[in-house]
Amino acid sequence: MSGDCGYKCLKILVVFFNLLFWLAGCTLFGLGIWLLSNKEEVAGDYTKLTGSINYKAAPILCVVIGVVTIVVAFLACCGAIKESQCMLGSYFGFIALIFVLEIAAIVLTYVYREQIEKNLRGDIKDTLNRYKDHDYESVTRAIDEIQASFKCCGNDKYKDWFNTKWGRNNTGSVPKSCCKDPKDDTCNKNVTQDLTKIYTKGCYGFVRKYLLNNLHVISGFGIWIAVIQIMGMIFGLCLCCQIRHGNDTYV
Repeated sequence: MSGDCGYKCLKILVVFFNLLFWLAGCTLFGLGIWLLSNKEEVAGDYTKLTGSINYKAAPILCVVIGVVTIVVAFLACCGAIKESQCMLGSYFGFIALIFVLEIAAIVLTYVYREQIEKNLRGDIKDTLNRYKDHDYESVTRAIDEIQASFKCCGNDKYKDWFNTKWGRNNTGSVPKSCCKDPKDDTCNKNVTQDLTKIYTKGCYGFVRKYLLNNLHVISGFGIWIAVIQIMGMIFGLCLCCQIRHGNDTYV
């Protein structure tokens, strides 16, 4: 009876941890879709920054990893229920590969964090130069929403706008999204004469903080998933070994 109980407990544990893994995959998939489709939140618009970094890569990666996680967790549950060595072996291999890729991604992110931050400053500058350009409506909306949401103006300071293509065509002005009261028709004109009407701090610091905060959240979520993966691998491997050595002893 004890062997039978131990064998059944292993099956239950494999299914339990992979249900958690499946839920984590669904959460990751949903987060990626939300980041890609959300138009109201700043999170959906920093991805439109132009430059050297593909800011859409992170949400797309969330979607891809989420789908793979859902499929792999389903494979593990089916393998445990059907007592299939092939399914459990495939599951172990997939999980080990995903785990290695996650560790590599986290390490590379932190190793190149300074470079990413440096590129971010240049990307915001490039994006400001695209403001109001034809065929760059999404960039214009992104800048306006970032400035309005973070209550900032320009890259490092409001004067950055004076050196942009838009700024040279609108001398002494900044976009309306820099205004504390956008309903004021003159709030963004000749701003140096009255700085109280606009936000003077640049957006770089705010966007950088926002992205780093999200990085910490994602890293924490990744650690939680990694713990589930390790437990799932251990119990899955134990169950696979039990099946290999013949479970007919316990049934």
